[in-house]
Amino acid sequence: MMATILDAKGLAKQIEKAAKKEKLLISIVKSAMSRAKVVKFSDELAVLLKAKVVRTGYTPNSDISLFEIRRKGLAVVMLVIRSDEEKIVAVEATTDLEVAEIESNIYSSNINDVYVRLVSDIF
Repeated sequence: MMATILDAKGLAKQIEKAAKKEKLLISIVKSAMSRAKVVKFSDELAVLLKAKVVRTGYTPNSDISLFEIRRKGLAVVMLVIRSDEEKIVAVEATTDLEVAEIESNIYSSNINDVYVRLVSDIF
C-alpha cells in the first residue's frame, strides 16, 4: 500500500477551482480508507466547502462509495473507489443523468448482492 494520504484541503481547492465554471461536479478518488474513514473524509470535505453531505450510497462490499455534497450554487458528487492507491482521479463537470446512472449501478449492485445471498441461503 502506498504511503500517500488523500488530502481533503487539496481536493476542496480543486473543487472550488472547477466550481467557478460549473455548478454540478463529480470528484472521483481512489482510496484504501475504511468505510468509516471515507464517511469522515466526506464530512471534512463538506466543512471545507461550507456545504453539507445530503446523500450517500455504497456497494455492500464498500468498493464504491458515493457522497452528494451541496451548498447554494454547488453540487459535488464524490465517488470513492477502493484501491491500494490514494489519489484524486478527477474533478470535472457532470450531468444529472450521469449521476443518476452511477447511483442506479450502485443500487442495482446492492439489490444483486442481497439476491445472491438469499439464493445461496436457499441452496
